[in-house]
Amino acid sequence: MKTFSKKQHLDALLRRRIKFVVEKGAMARLFREGSHAALQEELFRLLKPSRLARVRTRHEYDAWLERVVGLSRWRSYSRNGLASDRWGYFAKLINIVVYEIATNRELLGERDWKRLRRFLHIPIDATVLDHLYELDPSFPTPTQLKGMTRKDYWAIQNGVRQLATERHVPPIWFEAAWSV
Repeated sequence: MKTFSKKQHLDALLRRRIKFVVEKGAMARLFREGSHAALQEELFRLLKPSRLARVRTRHEYDAWLERVVGLSRWRSYSRNGLASDRWGYFAKLINIVVYEIATNRELLGERDWKRLRRFLHIPIDATVLDHLYELDPSFPTPTQLKGMTRKDYWAIQNGVRQLATERHVPPIWFEAAWSV
């Protein structure tokens, strides 16, 4: 019986988190049918815990995320055309996978998690947006994720950061709306 190396074990953990997110029913239907395995490989190549652990500032994290979401390689997996899916569906997918990586203590240590949680973007969906709107009726709420623009995306993320600052919590904590 073969024993796996630490790297093989960590790669398997990362692949499992990616697979879990991509194949989850609500997420799976957002992407081109038949492309899930290739999409998972693409995410595995791009979203490395070691890269996330090196992020030191919110600006650095935002620039990294902007670059990753902005890649043209997502076109192959887009169901509605990349312009319609980039800032709604692909940004949501990447944010969820990054959160899964960051909260897994075998993939990212406690110190890195505590630093990164202040930078992480909220995965945008109706449940979270409804919760944010209850907290602040002036919160920007798009009518749908399909067709979300970069400007809409950043308005929501900056709104989340503002609410988080007012309440003295990391922005990602608003993701807890799913458990309420």
